[in-house]
Amino acid sequence: MKSHLRAVISTGFVAALAGCASAPSPPPTLQTGPSAEITADGLHRVDNSVLQLAYADPDMDLRPYTEFMLDPVTVAYEKDPQGRTQSPSVGAGVGNFALSPSQMDRLKGIFQDEVVKAMTTDNGYHITDAPGPNVLRVTAHLVDLIVRVPTDRGGRQRSFTRSYGEVTLILELRDSESGKILARVAERRDPTRDTSGGLAEVSSVFMRSDATRLFRYWAELMRQRVDDVRAMGTLR
Repeated sequence: MKSHLRAVISTGFVAALAGCASAPSPPPTLQTGPSAEITADGLHRVDNSVLQLAYADPDMDLRPYTEFMLDPVTVAYEKDPQGRTQSPSVGAGVGNFALSPSQMDRLKGIFQDEVVKAMTTDNGYHITDAPGPNVLRVTAHLVDLIVRVPTDRGGRQRSFTRSYGEVTLILELRDSESGKILARVAERRDPTRDTSGGLAEVSSVFMRSDATRLFRYWAELMRQRVDDVRAMGTLR
């Protein structure tokens, strides 16, 4: 597992996430005591999280927050892209190609739209652009992005791949006024394998559809778990 997949989330948040698993699993447990793994910003490791890594502020309480302030999502490649003219072998799943500026803007826009939709639907939360005593600040980073196929295929023949690429979501929750970190969660996914399970056609339409589906999953999961944690109250 990559060392920079740093993830932090509250015990209740992780407990709710773990509840999504189809098979019984040990309940999430916040590490405490002298042997607890604690980050530099005071967050405790959560064992048995359904996510890859999880930490939490033991004193987190989301009940006061009724509004959300969404920072613009940032995107970073795992390594410098090769460009957009090289063509991988069919199904090879190799390479790291660049998104065009418009494609990058579209990717960010899709993520932002799905988060807003998930958080506001069904008499949900109000989205604001200003800090406040009842405002939770949400910062999302899409990091270690790998694009394994050229994104501008022109008139090329049909080809297939086992993986368009991979990306890691790092999501941070902070008090909007004090800046205090409350939760940070990370998960790495390959949207192609999540949806196709085999070979997928290399197509900008299909790639966009799979990215949208992944972002919608993350956004709806965040909404559901924030609701669950607010209902639980404090962690202590």
